[in-house]
Amino acid sequence: MLARRLFEEIVVGLLVSAAAFGAYKPTTPAPVPAGAVEVKAPGNLDKPGTTYVLTADVKSASGVFCLQKDVTLDLNGHTVEYASAAYEHVPNGGFETGDIEPWDATKAPGARVVECDKARPFIGKFLCVLPQGEELVSPLINLPVANRTYYAMCGVTDTNRAVLISVEDEKGNPVTCAFKFADKTRPCCPQQGSPKLGGGFVFAQIFGQPAGKYRIRVKCVKGPAEVDEIDIRPAMDAGIAIVDKVFPWAYYKCIHDADYAAFFDLTKPGSSTEPMEGVPRVTGEGTITIRNGVIRSGFEGIRSWGVQSTAAGVKVKLENVRFEASGINTNAVDVPMADIKDCLVDVHTPFIIDRHRIADMAVNLAGPGASMVTDSEFLGGQGCLSIHGAGTEVANCRLVNRQTVTNHYSIAAHQDGLKIHDCRFEPEIGSGIEIFRGSHCEIYGNVFKIVSAPPNCEYRFSDYSTNAVRVTDYDAKPGAPGVCANNRIHDNKFFITGKEYPQFDKYLPMAYGLFVSVGGGTTYASNNEFVVDQQGGKQSIACAVYIGGSSNGGEYVGNRITTNCPAFWVASRYGKAANVLIKGNTITRAADAKEDFAPFEFGWWQNAAKDVRLVSNTLKGLDFDVFLNTYSGVDKSAWSVGWTLKVSVVDAAGKPVAGEEVKVRSASGRETVLKTDDKGVASADLVEFTAMGNDRTAAGPYQVTARGATETVEMKSDKAVTLTLK
Repeated sequence: MLARRLFEEIVVGLLVSAAAFGAYKPTTPAPVPAGAVEVKAPGNLDKPGTTYVLTADVKSASGVFCLQKDVTLDLNGHTVEYASAAYEHVPNGGFETGDIEPWDATKAPGARVVECDKARPFIGKFLCVLPQGEELVSPLINLPVANRTYYAMCGVTDTNRAVLISVEDEKGNPVTCAFKFADKTRPCCPQQGSPKLGGGFVFAQIFGQPAGKYRIRVKCVKGPAEVDEIDIRPAMDAGIAIVDKVFPWAYYKCIHDADYAAFFDLTKPGSSTEPMEGVPRVTGEGTITIRNGVIRSGFEGIRSWGVQSTAAGVKVKLENVRFEASGINTNAVDVPMADIKDCLVDVHTPFIIDRHRIADMAVNLAGPGASMVTDSEFLGGQGCLSIHGAGTEVANCRLVNRQTVTNHYSIAAHQDGLKIHDCRFEPEIGSGIEIFRGSHCEIYGNVFKIVSAPPNCEYRFSDYSTNAVRVTDYDAKPGAPGVCANNRIHDNKFFITGKEYPQFDKYLPMAYGLFVSVGGGTTYASNNEFVVDQQGGKQSIACAVYIGGSSNGGEYVGNRITTNCPAFWVASRYGKAANVLIKGNTITRAADAKEDFAPFEFGWWQNAAKDVRLVSNTLKGLDFDVFLNTYSGVDKSAWSVGWTLKVSVVDAAGKPVAGEEVKVRSASGRETVLKTDDKGVASADLVEFTAMGNDRTAAGPYQVTARGATETVEMKSDKAVTLTLK
């Protein structure tokens, strides 16, 4: 039980220290200093060079403040609350009572409420199965604020299912909305559609309507559809707005078109770029500082932000700010670039509109400028940080992701030259870091605690992986744009737990330390420590390093792995793999390992490993073995085992000879020429044997020669020889 105790002691220590980790500290309100401007109501804070100081909590039914550049907003211990009004939810919109009432199901006689675990995981415990052609009608709810954006929304689990969403007022009059710009008109409500792959939300956008009572109708037009969390919610709010251009692409088609949206309700009528009169326009370079207080959503809305900026040249400095938000796609920060220090981001968003939109995370640093994130804590969200600015650095942070959709890692690293270090990744559900088409990134000094996840909506009846670090360019060609190359992962600690979920049939959870699927360049992983605890049997998979769909599988040097299951799986369920160096690693059998296992596993089905070099690895408590996980009739995996030869060259007096030529000849006659360094030493990695599947061919013995001095060596371990010149 030694490995299990080690794992538990370290993890418990991390969790105990977590309570004191958050650097955010509540601020005691203080008097407004001389020269500052008192603020106690919503509005524009638009005089450059001014420090604005709150003297009371400030609320608004939509956004609260619009800022100009080169100002400071001192929250002074107070709270800014946006989307704060008497909004209402559709009763039982998520069917969490276990039945359909109080919905009107007159036109949906076949509708039935089922447990998510018996259908697809989505939101909460229950969802509704709505047959094709049938329609549910909600009770009336009050929309208390006129002339603002709402989304009439419906969660749908499957991209192959479609619904029609319509809205009507209390008199039964249908609500029709269309967005007009230039000579174009785009329908917004009613709306028919399907989510993209992975499930999500279809919505009809409502705007320009009077306050009053409204209801939502949801009709299945392609089904049966599994629907959930049907509601009419305030949308497109930004608690603090920093506006250059507006991006009014907020209707449903824009989601599928991957359009960015910001400040719809601040858009000048007829325009698609300009804010309305009275909104301060922020252009050029500058900074904005926000500090010492709380920014909170007042209602569980959809698609909103605590701070949002479209001013590309303005860096937002967030110091000692706590963000709180709940809803669908309700996030904390969406800005081009920021310095974030001593902040706490607490976001509860159980699902999102479209999981393919990686920028829809708790904090989106949109770039292109570099950002700095330090000494902060991130709780929840569908991903914590999305980074799109080259050269961004993240340090000394704690990230507790609550990921229920695919690919929303704790950190989505989508640019070059990123540094992520000295952080703790402790997701409640989900993964750590994804480097996607980024090069020259460095990940070091971090601690990862990763547990295989339960199934999500997309991966309910298949395998699904949870990873500490994923590096992928989807096996791009070297020299292609957007490749992964020269990424370095070193001096981290990984604690990986494989867990079964036997209540879900046909589901295979997987947990990995590193998951590499790269073609464009080399990934380097060195001096990391892994503890892998595969708690499940055949109903789960875990390993330290998982390589597939990768023609440049990377170099793994000097890592220390304690495990009760294979440490490396090369050429995997994800695809073929080639060009892999595994050198100088120490693999230790966990003391509580119940079964014998091979430290290396190559291949899966038709996916073979090629050019895998195992060099100078140390096994403790394990016999050397490679499990060839392939099927008959497919290419066999090609691999080799080798060791390091160190040659010291001295003269007759025993003095090291620098610059001396050393020749190393294999049994087949292949010759390698080395030169001694200034200490008279030359070294090379030499192959003990090559293998094609289980067929092995010895490469030695080797003849080592320097100016007449010769020695024969068998390379079955690391060797050191001394040649004395004659």
